[in-house]
Amino acid sequence: MTKRRDVFIFVSEPGKTEQAQDYLGEFLRSLDGHPGYLGGSVLKECAGELLPGTLVLLLDFASTEAARALWPKIENTVNPLYPDDKTDKSPDQGAAFFNGTGDAASPLTFSRGNGLLARMLHVHAAAVDEFATV
Repeated sequence: MTKRRDVFIFVSEPGKTEQAQDYLGEFLRSLDGHPGYLGGSVLKECAGELLPGTLVLLLDFASTEAARALWPKIENTVNPLYPDDKTDKSPDQGAAFFNGTGDAASPLTFSRGNGLLARMLHVHAAAVDEFATV
């Protein structure tokens, strides 16, 4: 069985980064007990290379099957992974990192987690190599 990590990159609504960090941490903890969920992390961009308020959510699962089993349980709830408005099918907004949008001229849409977050990018990845120091 191959472990899986899901990576979600968000930008918090301006002035609400701490609130968004807490929200993402609470979301991680709310998944405790889901079969195959191994935990996760909330990371905050700290080098000033991305948009202000950039946060990363990492979710670790024992397998792709364990991850896939979670989605139907949360898709109709308010959470950071799905739009608050379930009819919203808009794509992730990651292009703003590269084309200079995400400012007042071309604002991001904060449509996740009760309007706290703009989802920029998500990656579902199977572990193919891991290394840990002793």
